[in-house]
Amino acid sequence: MGRLYIETAQENGRTVVKDSFFTSPFKITKPFERGGGAEIMIMQASAGILEGDSHEMEFNIRSGSSVIITGQSYTKLFRMEKGRAEQKVKIRVEKGASLCYLPCPVIPFADSEFLGRNEIYLEKGARFAMQDILACGRKAMGERFDFRKYHSRTVVYEDDKPVFADNTRLVPEEFRINGIGYFEGYTHQGMAYFYGWKEILLHERDTLLSAVTRAVEGQTVRILGSSSEEIESYIREMIREECVYGI
Repeated sequence: MGRLYIETAQENGRTVVKDSFFTSPFKITKPFERGGGAEIMIMQASAGILEGDSHEMEFNIRSGSSVIITGQSYTKLFRMEKGRAEQKVKIRVEKGASLCYLPCPVIPFADSEFLGRNEIYLEKGARFAMQDILACGRKAMGERFDFRKYHSRTVVYEDDKPVFADNTRLVPEEFRINGIGYFEGYTHQGMAYFYGWKEILLHERDTLLSAVTRAVEGQTVRILGSSSEEIESYIREMIREECVYGI
C-alpha cells in the first residue's frame, strides 16, 4: 500500500507544509510559493498504477493556508489480468483556508479496472475546487473504451453534512458508452466542483461541450471534449479568474 499525508498551515503570512510523510511510490516536491500560497506537486516513482495497487492520500489544509495540489504526469492505469487497483483520497479544508486539488487526467489502458474514492470535508467559510478528468484510453494507439471498469466516487461534506456527490461508474461491456447520455461521440470527460466561489461563467469553445449546475452547496461543471489537455486548460481558466495566488 502506498500512503501520502500532507498538512499545511499559515506562518508569518506564508503557507507552509507543517507535516508530511509518504511511502513508495509517492514523493512530493518542495512547495512553490505563489503569492503567499503554495503549490505542491505529487510525484510517483512508478510509471503508473498496476493491478493490486492500493493508494491512500490525505490532505489537511489548516485555516489561513492557500494551496494548489497537482500531479507530475498523467495517471496511467496499466493492463490488468483479473484484479483491480484502488485509490482513496481524504481531504479536510478548514474555515479560512483554500485548496485547489488538480490531479492529472486518468488514462485507463485496455483491460484495466479501477476504483477511486474521494471524501472531502469542508468547514463553512473554506474555499475548494477540484477536477476529475478521464480519457477514453490510449486514443493514439486505437484504444477507445477498452478498459474493463472505471468507478470514481466523490462525496463532499460541509460541516459533516453531505452537500455534493458524484458517482461515475463506466463499464463498456454493459452499455454503449459512446452513445447518447454518456460520451456522445467525444473521447474525454471532465468534472470540476467549486465550493465558496463566485458564480461560475462558462466560456464558449467550439471543441467542447460544457454545462454548469448547482449542488446543495457549490457548483459543478461537466465537460466533454477530444483531449485531456483542452479540458484541463478550460478548468484552469475558470480557476484562474478568481484564484488570488496564481495558477
